[in-house]
Amino acid sequence: MWNFFRRKRPQDSEKTAVDPICGMTVEKATALKSERDGQTYYFCSQTCLHTFESQPA
Repeated sequence: MWNFFRRKRPQDSEKTAVDPICGMTVEKATALKSERDGQTYYFCSQTCLHTFESQPA
């Protein structure tokens, strides 16, 4: 039953991304970002960005 309430809404992947550290949906236009292995990652805060950049690839 809980799955009914936990369904994710469709996201516009052109305009939004999911922060790989905390899972928050962020707008690409205003989010902090970092590149690794040719892929861009987007972050909700400096804390998430720092956590990501301090982890090995």
